[in-house]
Amino acid sequence: MLAVFSLIFAVVPMVFYLWMVWLMDRYDREPIGLLMLHFLWGALGAVFFGIIGSIILSALVGTNEFGDAIFVAPVVEEITKGILLFATVRMRRFDNITDGIVYGMAIGLGFGMTENFLYFLSAQTVGDWVFLVIVRTLFSAVMHAMATGIFGAFVGATKFSGFFKRVVFRLLGLFIAMLMHFTWNYSVSINDPAAQGLGLVFILISVVIIFVILQIALAYESKLIRRELGEEVKLGIIPAEHLSYLPYSSKRRLQGWMPVADKKKEYIRLATELAFRRYQLVRCKENERQSYENDIERIRREIKLIFGVDETATPQTLF
Repeated sequence: MLAVFSLIFAVVPMVFYLWMVWLMDRYDREPIGLLMLHFLWGALGAVFFGIIGSIILSALVGTNEFGDAIFVAPVVEEITKGILLFATVRMRRFDNITDGIVYGMAIGLGFGMTENFLYFLSAQTVGDWVFLVIVRTLFSAVMHAMATGIFGAFVGATKFSGFFKRVVFRLLGLFIAMLMHFTWNYSVSINDPAAQGLGLVFILISVVIIFVILQIALAYESKLIRRELGEEVKLGIIPAEHLSYLPYSSKRRLQGWMPVADKKKEYIRLATELAFRRYQLVRCKENERQSYENDIERIRREIKLIFGVDETATPQTLF
């Protein structure tokens, strides 16, 4: 029975957190399949390699249990959690800071879910179990999400940067993630109520900080969508009046502005994708340009079809 309750209280809160994170990505929500890939990497792959890496590093440096908690775990676990982002950032769906935060937090939540389950199983009494559920659900697992989310933000921010800038800023993001992990682990590993209280405050502050970063990133996305679609208005692809709705998540939900009502959701998705592809085109590598240009022309044709325009028409292009 303990295993059943432990599984429920490990899985349900993390899935709920994941759903909330997904909803916060207001303009270009990530595909559920790709989101779950990151979540499952955290839950399975990162945990598996984290255990192996921790055993190896602990043996190499000769740390004790305390050293493992505050030094080995932050280094190894942040690397194993974040390594998937180096692969998925190459995907076209991985656009920017927002996506990095969302995917990073998904990994962290998956990792926290598995770690919570293992800790819940280790409880000796009901009181210990309840305490672990509260602290680990509200703080420890959230720490994993915040740390990998911050690293993801650095990965997303440097998607189109040069090699040197990518390396420097991603290492900086990884260091910050490790530092966050170290701070939390240290606060809960020493027998000092004051330090433990500061650890709880630290997690709350981290949540506020990443929420603010996410809101700033979303505000930038709104401006990007308006700017890029403004150019599509000049090409006759996007109706001018739609610029009052498409860049704003709250106005998109209004009724009456989209003449083809049954295609509204698809149109919003395509228009948003078009804006991001235009943004990516001017920043991508030369050998990627043709692929992005083809993508942009495909999206334009699909938008024209929604409005009943001949799909064989070739719009004027700025590129």
